[in-house]
Amino acid sequence: MRKNVLIFNHGFKDGFIEASNQYSRLFDQNKYNVTVAYLDGEPNEAIRKKHLAENILFLNTPLQEKRGLKLHTIKKMLAFHRRHKFHIVICHRYKPTYIMLWVARFCRIPHLCCVMHEMNTFSHFTRKLTFKLLAQKNIILAGVSNAVRDDLKKSLTRSYQDRIMTLYNVIDVTATETQLLNRMDAREQFKLSHHDFVFGILSRLVVAKDHKTLIEAFAIIKSQCPNAKLVIMGDGELKPVLENQITQLGLLNDIMITGFLPKAFTLLKALDVFVLSSIKEAFGRVLLEAMIAKCPIIATKTDGIPEVLCDVGMLVEKQNPRELANAMLKFYHMSADERAIQANKGYQKSIHDFSIDRFKEVFWDKVINKHFYSQTHE
Repeated sequence: MRKNVLIFNHGFKDGFIEASNQYSRLFDQNKYNVTVAYLDGEPNEAIRKKHLAENILFLNTPLQEKRGLKLHTIKKMLAFHRRHKFHIVICHRYKPTYIMLWVARFCRIPHLCCVMHEMNTFSHFTRKLTFKLLAQKNIILAGVSNAVRDDLKKSLTRSYQDRIMTLYNVIDVTATETQLLNRMDAREQFKLSHHDFVFGILSRLVVAKDHKTLIEAFAIIKSQCPNAKLVIMGDGELKPVLENQITQLGLLNDIMITGFLPKAFTLLKALDVFVLSSIKEAFGRVLLEAMIAKCPIIATKTDGIPEVLCDVGMLVEKQNPRELANAMLKFYHMSADERAIQANKGYQKSIHDFSIDRFKEVFWDKVINKHFYSQTHE
């Protein structure tokens, strides 16, 4: 008989379908039956088809319930667990973790792994207290980067330190690579010429991504880089503000904001250099997509970015347009061969450190075999 696995997410936006599939790939379908559940979101057949798991559950939790004690959802998940007797439960983010910690007080969950995707998850006193009261020996708490892991260790008391680890976000290298458009076709989508030197970013237009500094840096270098262009792929609340900034700088012909693009990562080969200007970034999955597209990368020294990028890109201080501009100029004046060498280092790193095979090895060795086996034999 196959063992049941539950992967429980807050919602299916912001990359969590990818997270669900990353963890679904861990389990042999001949041995495990995987269910993915979403706290937020209405049943959606198109979303369902994007998953590798056999079963998809949309709880469509009302806003008031998500903000409160979530008693109704706890009861629902308790009944769900009693029916299916999940052998492994993997929660992503705090709210699913909170719910399943309560479920684990009433029903045994042999393996409970809770993955945090942001900094400061347990900075609030009530969350620290809740975890202290509810957490049992059969829990692993993981951060998607060492930066998140260390933040968790800082927030929680010493008694939990051996339960806290890193489980990186990873990427299906082959599946991603096969979807990438070639340079010419990708540039055609943006109406860019072969002679344009293109800097670009792919992210939501929100404060944390700090497009303002990127635009300022581009304005600094533009007079020295006549054929330079900046492509900003994404949409969000700051679009009007950024468009106004571009207009004020007189760069309407040189900076493009595309708005939302489905599968925007497939266009990354249009870029000569990928730039991530974030002021907060727990991991930065888009860096992996840029590595696979063989884009040289400039990114900020914040949170999890340095450990993802390491020495395969150029790191600059956040919110420093002059330093970012200097890095952009350096790449602009490199030869194509020099940029290709840098890009290939990133590609090799994505395969070595952030592939599905590497993640499987880490998960089964560090989580299931090492931690949970030792707990059950104490």
